[in-house]
Amino acid sequence: MLYILILVISGIAQFLGPWWLMPIVCFGLCFWKAKNAKEAYGIAFAAVSTLWLGYSLFQSFSSGGEFPLKVAEIFKLPNAASLFAAVTLVGGLVAGFAGLAGHYCRLALKP
Repeated sequence: MLYILILVISGIAQFLGPWWLMPIVCFGLCFWKAKNAKEAYGIAFAAVSTLWLGYSLFQSFSSGGEFPLKVAEIFKLPNAASLFAAVTLVGGLVAGFAGLAGHYCRLALKP
């Protein structure tokens, strides 16, 4: 349930606003719902990794495959697959640590 909530609400938030709304969503939802630290990090990481990989593949197919190649060239990456891996990893790490911070903040504020 937490996976789907993060996936849907982060997707809507990033469609309507900047990318950094995603960690705020992960923080808030993991503050509210995560049962332990492993769940908070793992589910937030997986949900946002899926979201960002899906969106990057959508952008790739929409542009006919040229856009990711040009971006990979700018960052001196060998191919578009390494760009997709980097995007997925960065998004997942940011989300995972935001979810973990949300869980630990709840523990710190618990009476």
